[in-house]
Amino acid sequence: MRKPLLVTGTAMSAALLLVGCSGGGGLRSVEMTDEDRAAGEAPSIDYETPIKVEGNETKVLDEGDGEDIDPGDTLMVQMSIYSGGDKSELGESYSQRAGQVLTFDDDLKERVPELYEAMEGMKVGGVVAYSSDATAGQSGTEGDDSTAVEVYEIIDEVPSGIDGEMKESPDGLPAVTEGEDGAPQIAEPEGKAPSEVTSEYLIEGDGEEIGEGDTVVADYVGVRWEDGEVFDSSYESGSPAALPLDTMIPGWAEALEGKKVGSRVIMSIPAEKAYGTAEELGEDSEYPAGDLVFVVDLLASYDTPEPEPLPDPTASVVNEGDGAEVEDGDTLLVRTSPVEDGEPQQEQDQVMRIDDDLAESDQFLHDQLADARVGTSVDITSSADDGTGQVQETTVRYTVQEILPDSPEGEMAASTDGLPQVSEGESGTPQIEKPSGEAPDDVVTQTLIAGDGAEVKAEDTVAVDYVGVRWEDGEVFDSSYERGVPTAFPLSAVIPGWSEGLEGQKVGSRVLISIPADKAYGTQEEVDADGSGSPAGDLLFVVDILGATESAEQPEAPATGDATDGAEDSATADDQASAEG
Repeated sequence: MRKPLLVTGTAMSAALLLVGCSGGGGLRSVEMTDEDRAAGEAPSIDYETPIKVEGNETKVLDEGDGEDIDPGDTLMVQMSIYSGGDKSELGESYSQRAGQVLTFDDDLKERVPELYEAMEGMKVGGVVAYSSDATAGQSGTEGDDSTAVEVYEIIDEVPSGIDGEMKESPDGLPAVTEGEDGAPQIAEPEGKAPSEVTSEYLIEGDGEEIGEGDTVVADYVGVRWEDGEVFDSSYESGSPAALPLDTMIPGWAEALEGKKVGSRVIMSIPAEKAYGTAEELGEDSEYPAGDLVFVVDLLASYDTPEPEPLPDPTASVVNEGDGAEVEDGDTLLVRTSPVEDGEPQQEQDQVMRIDDDLAESDQFLHDQLADARVGTSVDITSSADDGTGQVQETTVRYTVQEILPDSPEGEMAASTDGLPQVSEGESGTPQIEKPSGEAPDDVVTQTLIAGDGAEVKAEDTVAVDYVGVRWEDGEVFDSSYERGVPTAFPLSAVIPGWSEGLEGQKVGSRVLISIPADKAYGTQEEVDADGSGSPAGDLLFVVDILGATESAEQPEAPATGDATDGAEDSATADDQASAEG
């Protein structure tokens, strides 16, 4: 299998980021050996080894026979990298991407003058080799201080902008004007955002229609519907981007497929087809939340190469368990950890359900766990494309800790001491009546169903189902029952009232916990000040304690606006699959 490159700017790491002086002829022996190669294939090269340069050095291998390259041009470039020690291919971008954008401008001239000078006088189709002493000793082979050979092919010149007179935005979408530099500026949206993806021409080009999965080269600006704030702009970064539609948010593909190259398009994308709502993303997310608006200049479009198939995942049983057999539909407490040099790293406990959702997200993982017993440890090695062309192989260890019950068994007792009553809905999930009167000043825990398992310890990770409501209005703000799967978290990673309320309780119990604001997330004023979006004031929870195990060592969990301080994310099927990396 060929080794694709990361192509989000770091693929051209040396050429775009390094500066140096010319070396002393280290690339003189580099030659292309397949002048008749097919379009879209990486060139084969040959050279005397080892390659060792001082500073940065270039050599033109083919001047090209297409359009002349002029200062300011935007180019589509492919690249491949070879070892200066043994000529082996270290990576290439041809098999994964239609190309990468490189602007032939003063910025490139300032940072990598050798590459700029080599490209002067070249044409589209030209090929240039580059090497930098910054890559010396990075081959991974002990004693190898050779420098890598990077080969760049100029495959096309991209138009610098869109021609035509811009018309007004359609009804319901914000107005768009042009700044002094010609970049589109989006007015603050008004009213409600469209509920579906909306895409209209502001300037209609006459190029080919963009096809499904194409790679588009585009300039764009994006704003949030709620306030019109710009969150991303290629105009500000100074260069368009090459974007395979298959790797973009769903709304981009839906809005742009069928549009003509050479067009300027305004599109509105609802949160569900963008990055999600603020609640879904969490407070620490770098992605823009909510409904979004983009203006996109479609400069070019290319077929995206079909990626080579990834290797099938493999499994290696580390320990044969001797506990109960896992059956389809079981809910498991599983310890997971990435494996490096045969040793587990950063272990954490998760709840996984052996069901169709897990099978859909990761059939191989589903099948391995479905054939396990309690106590089984299995290492699963898988390869994944991170969406940028980089294929990474990871190994994750899964250890089945226990099979969890669906819910506590027993008749539920009535609440006392002024706490609200709890009933069960048709599905058997607990429902908390609206509280009345003053909340207790301290943490109060009442056992509604008494289990007979081990007592929960302060250092444990607990597997639970739970629902949380605010004391002031009885509104549910968080519920694992609604998500459809329990969650697991260490008591050391939750709000203080949870730790205090659950410590000493027995596995198999259902408990009602009242937590004052000072042992939850704080008062409304405090929550507003920290901007976390957490539920404010006194809180109430009903918790089903399904299992407990001594916590694995792990980094401190970040605070979020739910009862488990962020730990419940491990319960989702997507996160179960992504644990493999």
